[in-house]
Amino acid sequence: MDPPARSSVGPHDRRERHGKRTDGIVRVQTERNLFSTGDDVKRAGKGGSTARPTDAYLNIWVCTLGGGLLGYAQFPGGPRATDGVVVLNTAVGTEGSATAPFDKGRTLTHEIGHWLNLRHIWGDTLDCSGGDRVPDTPNCEGPNSGMPTFPVITCSNGPHGGMFMNYMDYVDDAAMFMFTAGQVNRMNACLAGPRKAFAPA
Repeated sequence: MDPPARSSVGPHDRRERHGKRTDGIVRVQTERNLFSTGDDVKRAGKGGSTARPTDAYLNIWVCTLGGGLLGYAQFPGGPRATDGVVVLNTAVGTEGSATAPFDKGRTLTHEIGHWLNLRHIWGDTLDCSGGDRVPDTPNCEGPNSGMPTFPVITCSNGPHGGMFMNYMDYVDDAAMFMFTAGQVNRMNACLAGPRKAFAPA
């Protein structure tokens, strides 16, 4: 997490609660080679950075993650000190350190989906017993990966199969391109409820 030079403050600056100008970006140099799901990246004393106020900021930590992780997120209702999303530094954005096949920004889209209360399309089970609590996403047996060929039929979801092109699956960025209307409704419900501080005015 060696930081690049900080850019100058721009026209969309905000002020922290104490009046200090901020662009909301914190760059931290760390001795850590990598982080895991233990949330150390969210703690200054563990080589990471403390969360900004979670009623004003969506905290996004970008770091080197171990264990083959692309990212992880906290669902609504968790502790404020760890609220936000974590993304692998090579799987965020579309340039710089972004590395194919995760170089189109979809990992952050996926993780913010979780932050807005979306589940994986297979409901985190591997036997068709799960579900994502969204009626217009077909049930599927488990995650997809790579660049699937249409259709991928499991859990009696033929003839069209699972919705592997959904942001809430695990396919390559180039294969992801949609949320369903039901998922949008679920995210809007989250913005009207537990994430209402972020709802548009």
